[in-house]
Amino acid sequence: MDLMSFESININNIATGTDDLKHLNATQLEAAIDTLLPEVIRTRCLIHQQPELSGHEKETAQLVATVCRNAGLEVREHIGGHGVLACLHIDENKPWIAFRADMDALPIQDGKNQSYSSPVANVSHSCGHDAHTSILLGTVCLLSQCKEALDYNIAFIFQPAEETCQGAAAMLADGVCKELRPEQIYALHVYPYLPAGSIGLRNGPMCAAADMFDVEIHGRGGHAARPHECIDVILVASHVIQALHHIVSRRVNPLHQAVLTIGQIHAGHAGNVIPDHISFSGTFRSLHPEVHEEIRTCMDHIIRQTSEAWGASSKFVLKQATPVLTNNPTLLQRASDIFQTLTPNIKCLDIQEPSMGGEDFAEFMREIPGCLFRLGTGGSPETRYPLHHPNFDIDESSMHSGISAFAALALSAK
Repeated sequence: MDLMSFESININNIATGTDDLKHLNATQLEAAIDTLLPEVIRTRCLIHQQPELSGHEKETAQLVATVCRNAGLEVREHIGGHGVLACLHIDENKPWIAFRADMDALPIQDGKNQSYSSPVANVSHSCGHDAHTSILLGTVCLLSQCKEALDYNIAFIFQPAEETCQGAAAMLADGVCKELRPEQIYALHVYPYLPAGSIGLRNGPMCAAADMFDVEIHGRGGHAARPHECIDVILVASHVIQALHHIVSRRVNPLHQAVLTIGQIHAGHAGNVIPDHISFSGTFRSLHPEVHEEIRTCMDHIIRQTSEAWGASSKFVLKQATPVLTNNPTLLQRASDIFQTLTPNIKCLDIQEPSMGGEDFAEFMREIPGCLFRLGTGGSPETRYPLHHPNFDIDESSMHSGISAFAALALSAK
């Protein structure tokens, strides 16, 4: 990837009204971000054109590391895979605050017709992680040039493999925050259902616990005209899948939200041959730990017993991915107050319902009090496609609010 030119932008040149950045006000902050925004947008387009799947974010990570080093930060690479930690040291006696962005793309063909559309077959940033990374790089540039206004040391965490729910846990296992011990951590996620540039906040559960699973069923193959000589794994799998889909409606308390989806099935090579094995994969999500455990137990029984009833064998592999993400109420209120004070032009909205989407930022929040907020990116029909849709796109002007939010949190005194 081409290297960024963030380091050539100096916000001291646009801090109107005072040379004392210790007293940086809302007007100055907005003007500084206005100057940064074209480069942030250019960066987002560049990353969007060169997407990398989970665990393969090598070029994106190198770009991030180079930009952060050029901004004067101390950089550590290859954390939990291609993770990057960039540290802005202010004073060893000051506390640490952490900001996190994810970098990986999805195995989805880009369906947009834009100059920055992904040319990589079946890979695209259809969840907005390119925007997350670009926003945090813009924040790096901004804050590295007004150190005297900061009351925190800042850890910028660029995470790989969020979509596979592996990156956060891998970075933590690799000691990303072991020495720094941040007192608080924040992240954002683009959200096409909110107006562009708005910030969505929610007290309580924000994202569901999410598990992934793989199932294999083995039987006996043969000729399609002689099914009585076979153990038809496609038939067996159909019974298993139907039963799995009934777990939520018949085994889970209807007042407790849960969802189970199967997104992949593989079997056979010809229409006149009964295959000897079949595999399928899916995910289930819930907002209650006890419900989550009940679903796990039911799935194991259904898959094993249904397969055995038809003379087949089965293998059930459960990948426990992310816990429920619940915002820290004290930090959520603090963030809301800060946004109203230092970013008064940003509309803050209450999100009434949690998302059933999983978010492995929850792994960081197991160890560090934190908060995830939504960044509204819906500005037109073209930017209101749902997350993970082939045509997903954002209103790029919304990234201004993302930088503003991170900067406001960093610039506010403890």
